[in-house]
Amino acid sequence: MAEPEKTYIFHIHRKDGSSLFLHPLSVPSKVVETLEKGPLEGRYGLEPPVEALSGFRNELYRQVEAGVRHWLNDLRFIPKFLIASGVFVVTYVFFSAVVRDPIPVIDEVVLGLAAAVISFVFLGRRDLASRRGTKKRLDLRMVVDRIAFHESQFVRHVEGALHSVEGESAEQVIRRIVQPVQQEMESDLSSSERAAGMAEAAQFVRLLEQRFNFRKLRREERAIRRLARRHAASRILEARHYDFPLYAVYKSFKQTVSGRR
Repeated sequence: MAEPEKTYIFHIHRKDGSSLFLHPLSVPSKVVETLEKGPLEGRYGLEPPVEALSGFRNELYRQVEAGVRHWLNDLRFIPKFLIASGVFVVTYVFFSAVVRDPIPVIDEVVLGLAAAVISFVFLGRRDLASRRGTKKRLDLRMVVDRIAFHESQFVRHVEGALHSVEGESAEQVIRRIVQPVQQEMESDLSSSERAAGMAEAAQFVRLLEQRFNFRKLRREERAIRRLARRHAASRILEARHYDFPLYAVYKSFKQTVSGRR
């Protein structure tokens, strides 16, 4: 039986000393599936500070809460919807029969909808505090606690490239964006190490695309190229609040993974 594909979490140490974590648990609808499907491993280049790892673990705990809430909402949507619909009907009929008002129907509909929404929210909170919800939350938190970070030559390569770009002028950064250079894997690596590095690179590129609005940046590249020819690169960086050094590194590794710019 083939081993399940590893899912990676990347810690990127930036030139200013700050930490950037890239992980696939930022979307609540994917949290439960990702944590349950297979091994999850951390990768770093320069060793991350203990406080950064502690803060990240707390962030993952919050993502687990959001993920379990989404999982329960999907699992229990139809029963909750039917109960809330029943509450609406009962409330509507009750106030229609008991309360006489000059404008019929409107008040009853409003009260019925309010009662239905309140019951739907109440049922959701009860599900979250239920035995099933509590067990799922504890199981996923244990998975988070078992995530271990290991040094990665690939991440060291990423950090080296990023630190280099972060120290360059605006014109040089824009040149890297419009004319990306493919990042080469280390020549002295074994075939298995190169394969592992390419797997990490593919997930690194995918996580960057999920976290940052690089699609919008790709649409703006035509304007960037035009302004770059006019030597107005510094104006581009000041006018647009994007992480251009990281985008330049992304473009380079994207070309490595896919062979396309």
